[in-house]
Amino acid sequence: MVLTSLQRRIAVVFVGLLVLVMGLILALVHTSSKGIVSSEARRELAVGTKVFRKLLEQNQRQLETAATVLSADFAFREAIATQDQPTMRSVIRNHGNRIHAQVMMVANPEGSLLATTQRESATGAPFPFPDLLAAAESAGKSAGFRQMRNGQLYQVVVVPIMAPQRIAWVAMGFHVDSRWAQDLAEVTGLAVHVVRNDAGQPALLASSTPENSTAGMEQALRSGSELQQIGRALYQIAQVPLGGDIEAVLELPVAQVQAPFDFLQGTLLIVVGAGILVFALGSAMLARRIVKPLNALSTAARRVAMGDYAQPLPSLPPDEIGQLAASFEHMREGIASREERIIRLAYVDNLTELANRTSFEEAFAQLPAGSSGAIAVLNIHRFALINNALGYPIGDRLLHALGARLSQLLTPDDMLARLWGDQFAFLLRHADSDAARTFASAVLATLIDPLTLDGQRLDMGGSIGIARYPQDGSDAGTVLRRAELAMTEAKRRHCGIAFAADIGTGPAHEQLSLIGEMREAMANGEFVVFYQPKLALRSGRIVAAEALLRWNHPERGMIAPSRFIPFAEQTGFIREITPWLLDAVIQQLALWQGAGLDIAVSANLSALDLLDAGLSGRVSGLLKRHGVAAERLCLEITESALMDDPALALEHLAELAALGIKLSIDDYGVGQASLTYLKSLPVNELKLDRSFITAIAESPKDSAIVLSTIMLSHALGLSVVAEGVETPADLHWLMEHGCDIAQGYGIARPMPAQQLPGWIASYSAEAVLASTS
Repeated sequence: MVLTSLQRRIAVVFVGLLVLVMGLILALVHTSSKGIVSSEARRELAVGTKVFRKLLEQNQRQLETAATVLSADFAFREAIATQDQPTMRSVIRNHGNRIHAQVMMVANPEGSLLATTQRESATGAPFPFPDLLAAAESAGKSAGFRQMRNGQLYQVVVVPIMAPQRIAWVAMGFHVDSRWAQDLAEVTGLAVHVVRNDAGQPALLASSTPENSTAGMEQALRSGSELQQIGRALYQIAQVPLGGDIEAVLELPVAQVQAPFDFLQGTLLIVVGAGILVFALGSAMLARRIVKPLNALSTAARRVAMGDYAQPLPSLPPDEIGQLAASFEHMREGIASREERIIRLAYVDNLTELANRTSFEEAFAQLPAGSSGAIAVLNIHRFALINNALGYPIGDRLLHALGARLSQLLTPDDMLARLWGDQFAFLLRHADSDAARTFASAVLATLIDPLTLDGQRLDMGGSIGIARYPQDGSDAGTVLRRAELAMTEAKRRHCGIAFAADIGTGPAHEQLSLIGEMREAMANGEFVVFYQPKLALRSGRIVAAEALLRWNHPERGMIAPSRFIPFAEQTGFIREITPWLLDAVIQQLALWQGAGLDIAVSANLSALDLLDAGLSGRVSGLLKRHGVAAERLCLEITESALMDDPALALEHLAELAALGIKLSIDDYGVGQASLTYLKSLPVNELKLDRSFITAIAESPKDSAIVLSTIMLSHALGLSVVAEGVETPADLHWLMEHGCDIAQGYGIARPMPAQQLPGWIASYSAEAVLASTS
């Protein structure tokens, strides 16, 4: 059929318009697809990299947790102490098998191997990673990727074994090999290569694609570019440093992201050809069919580009565009799933499945302006005891069960989070003081009902601190801190519940005022020294006395040291009190020495005193000035004072011992030191805490502890002092069982210096002991 000119023009116009429209659509799709491919490739690589880092952190935490559990194993620590290598190897092999760790090593504090699962690392050889030991020395633990001598790479964690002082190091590690890389590749969706970059010459250590090699990596590592042409393929690359010259190279083939869009462009070309053939009507219908799903895809792509992965694509016909949409939907679901896992790790507590502190603070930050309510912080009593007695798995299950029980008390507006350890926090929206107190009482009431786990009945209690907002603060950090302070005050007062608004009054303010008055008290001579006699049980003679500081306040009367010494230590004022006390004690020793009284005196040192570099020089100067022999002075140090800086404390103790001064460990049995640790200290004496002495004649457990301590102390060449002796029966028991010196109200109360000589002259140990006959 011959077309007329109008028909031709109409045909040309329609075909031209159709070609123009189709051409514009194709250009738009091509441009959009290219941008989306680039954006999606970067996004998938970024998400995969985040997941990769999280997995590395998860592996490290798993190793740290396993190593911490191993370091707390009493039998294992005992095996280390006795150098029982078969037991050490068996224990580390069993603990390593539980988490599938391929390398387990135990080294002594000097860095020599005590036990290992590596055949090539002989016992007694140097620890293969001394830099990790050095890092753990300063940070308490360390981790990193390190190569063994055989070239194999491991992700290694090093933690100390404390008993309570560090007695060894334990190292645990996962083998970084192709299986390791493949496992991470399955989760991240990326190719994973681990290389050692020697001056730009990569050496492949592990790869998720074993057929891969270092071809092309050299240029990637040298240029640092994210987009690299390796062979004929284009890759989006990320480099993750693993420490030193070890790094991970993560690859995402751009073709993998681009494939669906290439398919789209091919499909559109076919559709355009069909549209031209069927002419105007066909082109209009086809254009509508193509444009509608494309618009849906474009909208979905923009949502994904803005980070919105929640809304799915609308249902589309099962044609080529529908297949593209299905692929896009599958990609969106994968990204959303990975994003959800990452967010869960950041905002959910793994043990209890409750919100964590970060989530709690963000919820508080989203409260409407001008809103009011309360935050309650709960501390679970005896949780540490349960953890230590029954083990961490029971403790973890207890926290999970408590979280479920406490969640039942919430209203839809409230929120519960686990802050850390045994502390929970409640966000009580719209709660006033009365409502907050009622809720806190309900929480404490539900804790009264014990939990039963594995047949163990677990009795608990709690203390709750409540802070109001905006009264006690306008931001989450401030209100939480005030609530935690109130919780601490409730725990101290044993009152169950305390409000932040109420803890600014009462004893705390009185103690703070005492701190301001201490300097004035020293200048006015309000500090006085009392002396409590010490009885030598073998000879029945008074051979020493302990100097005890008292504050004779002009208004408050005699103030006990427990009310001002802790605050003096916290504020550093103890550095001025101790020199004054030592000068007063040594001066009094000189006076007694001149009067013919043969007696030694002990005085207490704080943790701050023990870390003072000028302590030994100052004490030596006082002894020379007053003409007192060094052996007349005994300095008492608590176990906890040794823990702040053990190395520096040991150095200063050695300086004091070199002067001839006697050294004593005070309050032994309530701190963190063991006899095994004490044998390394230059001490002469061990002073048993009064808690073991008060019921020694009636309590078989206390008497067994005291007797074993006396025997072990004597075996180490230490004399034993028992403080808190209240009755002649206590005195008689101590004498019978070989204790060297006794001190307590059963012998004499602390007295002024001028009364001590007369009291010593009239004292008769036989008369006291006779009262038990």
